[in-house]
Amino acid sequence: MPGVGDWDDLCDEFEGYGSALKRECKKKYGTYIGFAGRGEMIPNENCYCEIDPAAVDQWGIPVLRFHFKWSEYELKQAQHQHDTFKAILETMGGKVTAPSPDFAKGEGISIGGEIIHELGTVRMGKDPRTSALNGYSQSHEVKNLFVCDAAPFVSNPDKNPTLTIIALAWRSAEYLAEELRKGNV
Repeated sequence: MPGVGDWDDLCDEFEGYGSALKRECKKKYGTYIGFAGRGEMIPNENCYCEIDPAAVDQWGIPVLRFHFKWSEYELKQAQHQHDTFKAILETMGGKVTAPSPDFAKGEGISIGGEIIHELGTVRMGKDPRTSALNGYSQSHEVKNLFVCDAAPFVSNPDKNPTLTIIALAWRSAEYLAEELRKGNV
């Protein structure tokens, strides 16, 4: 079924209205398809957040400033997806009508935070120099700080992270309870 706005391009390229436009829509109906690819972003040193030294929220609390940049890996992955989709269409006898984006310039790939479940801004790991949290989502620097959402993820290829968030939060809660029992937190 066509969605709202599906015929915008046709209306732009076909001059007419009424029955003539309706005939053109019927002629083109069912002849277009689209593909959308999803892939995994590899953590890189250009993607991080920090406390903004100048900006504050309405209560005077400093806010986060995010830094983001696609790496060569993601740009090549997007190029590969594009080339694969094009090959599938052409093998089926179809014709690609849109111009190919220049992936090396960051075209043809969404901006960060636009498409899927974004995560990984406070990653977990063993080394405090490269991660903010340990494997239990506990801060390396502040022992009574646990981050139990999607921020500790080091990677996510595409799917909904909710069940993993629940599992990691449960794991953190059990660890925290044991650490409290021992008097370590």
